[in-house]
Amino acid sequence: MPDPVPANPSFPRLMTGGKWLRAGEEKWLMRGVTYGPFKPNARGEPYPEDARLEEDLRHIRELGFNTVRLYELPAAAVLHAATKLGLRLLVGIPWTDHVDFMRDSRLKKEILEKIRQTVTRLKDEPCVAGFLIGNEIEKTLVRWMGPARVQHFLEDLIEAVHDIAPQALVSYATYPSTEYLIPRNADFLAVNLYLEDPAALAAYLQRLQNLAGNKPLVITEFGLDTAAHGERAQAETQAWFANVCTEKAVAGTVWFSYTDEWFRGEEDVNQWRFGLVDVNRQEREICQRLKQGGNALEPMGRTWSISVIVCTYNGTATLRACLESLGRLRYTNFEVLLIDDGSTEDIAGMARDFSQVRYVRQEHAGLSIARNLGASLATGEILAYTDDDCLVDEDWLKYLSLGFGDPQWVAAGGPNIPPEPRNRTEAVVGAAPGAPAHVLLTDSEAEHLPGCNLAIRKTALEAIGGFRPQYQVAGDDVDVCWRLREASGKLHFVPGAMVWHHRRYTVGAYFRQQRGYGRAEALLMKDHPERFGPLGGARWFGGIYGDRAATLHLREGSIFHGPMGQGLFQGIYRQGSRCWLDWMGGVLWVAMLLIALLVQVPLVAAMILSLSLMLAACRLRSLTHAPFLLSLAESFLLLGLCWWQPVLREWERLLGMVKLGARPGGERNWSQIQELRRPKKISFSLGEVAFWNEAGVDRTRLLNCLQEELARQNLVIRSDDGWRLFDIEAAPQWFMSPAYLTVTEYHGRERRLTRVRVMVRVHIRPLVPHALLISVLTLLSPWMWQSIGALVIAVAATRLRMNVWKRIVLKAASEAGLNQKPKA
Repeated sequence: MPDPVPANPSFPRLMTGGKWLRAGEEKWLMRGVTYGPFKPNARGEPYPEDARLEEDLRHIRELGFNTVRLYELPAAAVLHAATKLGLRLLVGIPWTDHVDFMRDSRLKKEILEKIRQTVTRLKDEPCVAGFLIGNEIEKTLVRWMGPARVQHFLEDLIEAVHDIAPQALVSYATYPSTEYLIPRNADFLAVNLYLEDPAALAAYLQRLQNLAGNKPLVITEFGLDTAAHGERAQAETQAWFANVCTEKAVAGTVWFSYTDEWFRGEEDVNQWRFGLVDVNRQEREICQRLKQGGNALEPMGRTWSISVIVCTYNGTATLRACLESLGRLRYTNFEVLLIDDGSTEDIAGMARDFSQVRYVRQEHAGLSIARNLGASLATGEILAYTDDDCLVDEDWLKYLSLGFGDPQWVAAGGPNIPPEPRNRTEAVVGAAPGAPAHVLLTDSEAEHLPGCNLAIRKTALEAIGGFRPQYQVAGDDVDVCWRLREASGKLHFVPGAMVWHHRRYTVGAYFRQQRGYGRAEALLMKDHPERFGPLGGARWFGGIYGDRAATLHLREGSIFHGPMGQGLFQGIYRQGSRCWLDWMGGVLWVAMLLIALLVQVPLVAAMILSLSLMLAACRLRSLTHAPFLLSLAESFLLLGLCWWQPVLREWERLLGMVKLGARPGGERNWSQIQELRRPKKISFSLGEVAFWNEAGVDRTRLLNCLQEELARQNLVIRSDDGWRLFDIEAAPQWFMSPAYLTVTEYHGRERRLTRVRVMVRVHIRPLVPHALLISVLTLLSPWMWQSIGALVIAVAATRLRMNVWKRIVLKAASEAGLNQKPKA
């Protein structure tokens, strides 16, 4: 049953904690429902009159919800009623997001100012759970404005909120048609989602968890239309929705909506019936289930017997906190084994403080032998390994147990997330590359799971002979994962099974860790030569995830928009297993630097050093922001770590390769790795044309007419295949081809503004030598004026062609019944 309405509600501060939300020290699950927008009341506010408002919010509380999502700014009466009833508010800040706001600097300033004014007014309201600085910018409009530009603008809005209210939770509500539009500084991933099949929902939530990275996932809209499906289907949908979200570790959900009463675009919306109650507040069948506690569920699944194994060697600095976290586990059938690998510190004395811990000591023999000893002593069906510098989430074992529901999964694990840094140096080190990361083949199946959060069926580990003893410090988890997969086992990534994993808290400790990783890579190359490429680096079939999972580049060719931008699920895809920055972290880089220094070629060495520093700076820009603003000295420290990390790691690997006689195999067929086709052209805008109509005509009719007109001009055309930022492209002329991109803005009722961008797309390969030739000729004084003249002629010719291409657009628009909008 839902909690009774408190007489004097309190609101502990909300914060994020890895994949979860927390209210103070307690894990807090957001259970929300949307409210409004409504026809303006007597005061002109977009809410019901005060009596009805309080009745509605009281009913929402009685149904077991703790949060109300608003699409309009809360009036004083809303704040008062929510505070009185103990309800939190997720405040959406509405602004002009249905037009091309990126073209108008004045409009962008107005939006930013509205955000600042709203947050200033509401930041001290105890009932405000957080802010949504935007909601579902239309997919073709994002494509038109440029995904990266829109992302940066949303990040500026979030930064403005954090400047005014540093502790406020902020996000942007995206949806599947722009799932790639994730502000990197958002506190949680907010997604509006409507799926009518539990299996499809489970699969998509797994994908969203990977896009969320180390942040909580909140479904900010989900519902079912009773007009189309009926009340019974709505109640059943809410039941399986709650179950699936619980199993997929969703930190919060918002049901759409409380009532059928809905006012939008200057008119009542009557064709849909998503409400828990109708317009007259008559309850639907779903309400009875909610009153019986349908909003509060625990993860369901078999309760496996689990042996938690912690191996330590002189880890007293962090071990106590690790064992304390194991004592807070909310799971019944487990044991804890602490394997002391011959420490010189008093591990036994610390273990005596924890009655549930079984302490075993061995002579110092290395990590793998300690892990095997733990496995031999374990009584559980599942062996759950974590490190002595980890703190496990209280529901860690609950979610790990869900990972073994299917016999195909022989191992499971979740994210390892850095906790709040113990000092500023740890914060800088935590932003540097080289942290343990999981590697995913699909959204659910892993190629590698780090040993700090790795659970294995005991029978599966025994079948491959356990951990190999030569891996004394690192690499044991990579080796065992590869061997489990070679034995036809599958590794399951479970987002809810999270642990906090401290990064190294001194620069020296960080470098020792990276050197250890390099030595481990040499061992791995000896045992698995086929897994290493010709430059010595490990090759993965999957994508590497971790601290920076959601920082992918929103470039053309990485996002599938669907043909002409109409895809319902527009996903972002990783660009292969390695990016061009990684080439400076291989054997080639170290060899080039050493050769340059040995033969005393200072100029070459300086050039290599300068290039590597620039590459490190590029990598620095892609890293997740530190939890606070870095000082100048800390920024240079991070830059230095980014530069030295691959050098130290590669050097240790090279030494190990020489010592062990390890060589890359280079025979494996890496064609299985799916590489996306990068665009071979770049686009330049030559101008835009806009067309206004009040008859409901949009870009679809214009594009049809445009294709017909281009065909009449005997131009061969191709339509967007879903990966490109144009709608129609004509056959190339020389190394250039005309292209068109369109968008329609919806201004209420039947009013439409359709924009067309005329572009020239240029082949990159022939462009480069021509550009070099022009540059050389320009520098040679006898040819300078001739080359400048040729350039002027080329620009003039392109301009003339642009006028031809524009006339084609105007003729097509006329046939579509569109009138050109005069310039303001």
